[in-house]
Amino acid sequence: MNSPNLPGIDPSALEQLLIGVTGRPLRLTWSEPLGESSRATPWRIEVDFRGEPGAYLLRYGDSVSRKEVVALEAMSHHPIPTPRVLYWDETGETLGTPVFVSELVEGTPLLPAMMAGEEWAVDLYIETACALQAVSAGDLPDGTAELLGAGESVRDVIDAAYRRFPDREPLHEEAYRKLIARQPRLPETAFSNGDLWPENLLVRERRLVGVIDWQHAGWSDPLFEFLLPFFLIPELRNRGIEARYCERKGIDPALLDWYHGVEFFDSLSLVLKTGEPYEMHTAESLSRDLKRWVGAG
Repeated sequence: MNSPNLPGIDPSALEQLLIGVTGRPLRLTWSEPLGESSRATPWRIEVDFRGEPGAYLLRYGDSVSRKEVVALEAMSHHPIPTPRVLYWDETGETLGTPVFVSELVEGTPLLPAMMAGEEWAVDLYIETACALQAVSAGDLPDGTAELLGAGESVRDVIDAAYRRFPDREPLHEEAYRKLIARQPRLPETAFSNGDLWPENLLVRERRLVGVIDWQHAGWSDPLFEFLLPFFLIPELRNRGIEARYCERKGIDPALLDWYHGVEFFDSLSLVLKTGEPYEMHTAESLSRDLKRWVGAG
């Protein structure tokens, strides 16, 4: 076991925990971060059951989320495939830090196939998004909706962004006024895993095998959330995918322009507040985009 890969975790204690979770003798053989290593990184934990390999997903410390546990346990009753929660200790009693163990879904992220223009991947992404957003509070076990919270509408996003600007300039004020004045009738908030990102949809042989990363699960504006990958991944733009989603949901595609204004406004406030770019979007590029949006129409 490469224990340095799990700072702050006693490998022997983790091994005993997994023995208790699985009910089988095992030894730890490997661990690696799934993504950039940080306190919020999930880890792949590999074990050996006396010659039979096994693997699990581990979160610990700051990355353990009550929302993820609540949502995944609720979704275990739903046909959308999700990882099964195996163990959760919010108090840190077992390992000295909060810990979460779940099944590790083996699959390929959907994003590369979408970027390559494979139509089956686009279809699967739209259908999965719609299936998640069609889950109602009544479809979930009693009390789940309340535990996940009331959620956030896109008007909440706009108002939070307005408050976030460290120094409001005339452009920011004008954009806010235009967004509010032209606010359309907004769709009802919908259920979501909280990170509707193509990398969080895992597939095998063009079939969905798991929706992962449920730390921010809850209720949100369905169109605003759906549009995020297209805002951050240039290869997905200008292919009509957003309009196809709107048509599938019965949403007027003409609303897309207003939502793009929300994206520029929200992202610019974040970049100015943090002083850091948002993927390829900088304060300069977002200011140009927002100015162009304000001046159009």
